[in-house]
Amino acid sequence: MRGRLQTESGLGSSLICSLLLHAAFFAALIFFDSFPEIRPNTAPVYYVDLVNLPVANPRAGSPASRGDDGAPPPPAPAREKMTAPAAPPKKLPPAKPAQRIASRTAPQETDREFQDRLAKLERTVEGRHTDAAIDALRKKVGQGAGRSGMPGGTGTEAGSDYGSYIQSRLKDAFEKTISFRDRNPVVVLRLTIDRDGRVAGYRVEKSSGDAVFEDSVKRAVEMASENFPPPPGRREFQQGFIFKPQGVGKK
Repeated sequence: MRGRLQTESGLGSSLICSLLLHAAFFAALIFFDSFPEIRPNTAPVYYVDLVNLPVANPRAGSPASRGDDGAPPPPAPAREKMTAPAAPPKKLPPAKPAQRIASRTAPQETDREFQDRLAKLERTVEGRHTDAAIDALRKKVGQGAGRSGMPGGTGTEAGSDYGSYIQSRLKDAFEKTISFRDRNPVVVLRLTIDRDGRVAGYRVEKSSGDAVFEDSVKRAVEMASENFPPPPGRREFQQGFIFKPQGVGKK
């Protein structure tokens, strides 16, 4: 009878411990589920444009800026004629002590004046050198500014024409998507861009016969169109483009 009681008490203790462990486990699950999910912060992607923004009436620009040329050598400092040193004073006959003191201090005052004159001369030369350097820098900045525009432009606004701007965007995107099977595939297509900068028309005027190459062209247009600005004047724009393995050109 006693052994039976001990067995039942042992089973009861094990059951109680099991229930407590299960309760603690479920409590821990509920506790950790209450924490908010931690998501890593994704950095925003910025598109840096390295070409001139498109304008409606681009002006002509110089083919290359000459502002990177080396700075002109600074002009040599002007030399002023140095006066010959004063002749030494003639020896005076013996005089009174007061006259001797005056004659001794006179050369010292002359040396001090000479040093002051040299200091003024140096300051004058430095000032001229600084002015010349500033003038040279202004000339360099004026030459480096140049005229920002298109080589064939005839307008008055600084910037690139819209077709060249779209071409540069397509070229950047095509370098990431280009793929082909044939030796020298060529695709000619015409894009229509609406007033909001979205591609409204995509017409292939000349097919290459290479499905892989044409798919890479289509993906390049889709990628570049995400950064198309509205055409100047908010007018519909059409332009033909030629896609080759060497790059993108305008028709």
